Amino acid sequence: MGWFTSRSDQVGVQTRLLGPDDVGTAGGMIRAGQLVVFPTETVYGLGACAIDSNAIRAVFAAKDRPADNPLIVHLASVDEALDAVPRGEGLLRAALEGYAPGPLTIVIPAPSWAVPEVRGGLPTIALRVPALQVARQIIAAAGVPVAAPSANRSGRPSPTSAVMAMAEMSGRVAAVVDGGSCALGIESTIITAVADRELVVLRPGSISAAEIAARLGCPVRGRTTHDAIAPGTRYRHYTPVIPVILVPSELMARAAAEARGLPGGAGTVVLTAEQFDGFAGYAEQLYRAFWEAERAGAPCILAERPPPGHDEGLADRLYRAASAEYRPGVLSEVVQYPEG
Repeated sequence: MGWFTSRSDQVGVQTRLLGPDDVGTAGGMIRAGQLVVFPTETVYGLGACAIDSNAIRAVFAAKDRPADNPLIVHLASVDEALDAVPRGEGLLRAALEGYAPGPLTIVIPAPSWAVPEVRGGLPTIALRVPALQVARQIIAAAGVPVAAPSANRSGRPSPTSAVMAMAEMSGRVAAVVDGGSCALGIESTIITAVADRELVVLRPGSISAAEIAARLGCPVRGRTTHDAIAPGTRYRHYTPVIPVILVPSELMARAAAEARGLPGGAGTVVLTAEQFDGFAGYAEQLYRAFWEAERAGAPCILAERPPPGHDEGLADRLYRAASAEYRPGVLSEVVQYPEG
């Protein structure tokens, strides 16, 4: 494909804010080895040349990310992605053809161009083609595969707007491309195949296991400890600096009254699907709500838990972010309320 690399140093950079028309500039910066944050339909990604070891090491440094946590590589077209998938992986090829461009990531044996750093030292690589046109334009302008993990420091909630991305990454990256708010708000569904007989959801997202099974007509199951390691699954993620308490819908009124009745609890933030017009809107706004609660100095967040078996991606992010599940009296045990 004519890909090439160049050396990169990312120490003490001054971060530029670019617009959605600056795709050529953003792509050129990535091709030159710099780090550029750009929007996708899921969350904002921290883009770097996926065949440049120096640039990938800079990603891990900017995110304070453990080196054994692999990155998702983004490609500009479905054809490029299909070229990377071995011919024997029929189910994964079908999944790409059915869902790409879109919020689906596949884990496959690593192509020869994938440097060890982007793979986290594993023999596999995670690939996707983003749905957002601006993202694909930037990747195409870069002319290289682009690693783009979420543009947050490791463990933090992912940014879903340029303002959030700048708050996380200013001074750590060369540029942030402002493409507005992300449409989906949570990271992609990650899948892999077992002997081309069944698909495994390694990380839930907005595309559910049941939807994939119905569309492709194959068995689809959840991840076990014996399955492949995928980006975003090895360490705790999506966690704000204030406690998140999961609350069943039927107990939310009781939990909110308990929280607000405690000294210092008046600023407790309550998140429910109803206030976001359903669980899809809840997922879209989840990280922004975490971010705003932090900045408001809230003592804790009470977050409605989706019913079992529903909204797998949202449920996964909430469970990973949560400090505890609600039961009467638990709040005074797990939340450090301010005095007065």
